[in-house]
This record gives sequence, C-alpha cells and structure tokens, in this order.
Amino acid sequence: MKSKVSIVDYSQEHRSAIRRILERIGWAEQYITASEHNADVFSQNSNIYGVYIAIHRNVVIGFIYVQFHVWNQLATIQGLAVDPTEQRQGIASALVDKAEVFAQFKKARGIYVDTPVSNAKGRNFYQAVGYKCAYIMPRYYEDTLDGVTYQKFFENKGNGATVGDRYNT
Repeated sequence: MKSKVSIVDYSQEHRSAIRRILERIGWAEQYITASEHNADVFSQNSNIYGVYIAIHRNVVIGFIYVQFHVWNQLATIQGLAVDPTEQRQGIASALVDKAEVFAQFKKARGIYVDTPVSNAKGRNFYQAVGYKCAYIMPRYYEDTLDGVTYQKFFENKGNGATVGDRYNT
C-alpha cells in the first residue's frame, strides 16, 4: 500500500472530495449526487454505518461506506471508490479491510457488495480480496445495466472479531 495512507472517519469537509473522485472515474451525475448525500446521511448514524476516507498527504484519495443490517447480521458495502491516479496501490484493499473490521465489530456474519456487471475492474478486485460471486440482478442499476452481488462470510469467531488499529481507526 502507498506509504502514509490514513483511513479515517468521514466528516462534512470531505464531501467535495467524493465528487472529485467520482467525476475523475466518470460516474454519472445521479450516482455522484447520491454518493454525496449518502456520505452525509450515513455518517450521522455510526451504529449502523461506517463511512471512511483514505487520505494521503492531506488529500482524500478514496472512500467507502458500509452498512450493518441487524435483521440478518450481514453488512453491505454501499460505496467504494479510489481516485484513478491512486488505484492499484492497495488503497481499495485497505478501505475494504476497514469495512470488514467495522462489520466484524458489529458481529456480522459476513459482508456483500453490488457492482455493475460491466465493471470488470471492480469484479476482479472483489474476487482478488476473497469475495465470491453470489448472483446477478437483472436491470439493477438501469434498464440496460444488470448488477452482480459478491459476498464474503467471516469465520465464526464466537463473540465477534478482534478489532485492531490497523488503519488508524
């Protein structure tokens, strides 16, 4: 991983960085606006959501949102992005690790994530970090864009996993 990357809790001051990252990636405006809104809303409820930002040299270079579902004891990655100029340096892996630590702290059985079927880089990434393809969701993102769900179940650790300070929690 890139040296001196910190994974920290989101605050409102990071909002414009989310837009900058997603614009550089080429996301459609509707998804950018939703991501900005989600960061603000999710960060207000740390019992259910983890909203984390990757920072390098005082610049936000990535983010992740994770949600814990009490009803089924699973977590969902609701958003993950890394600035294109910073990709393939372990930042997304560190963010996913942070989401998994959040989920395990909440005693989740596992975690899942949806991505467009056309997102080959994302699909390869999730498989590389141990997620398994679960199912395809027709017309999930748009009428002409299906989604695919990847999932990872945690080993049964009794009363939850040990939470470390691996990424400046």
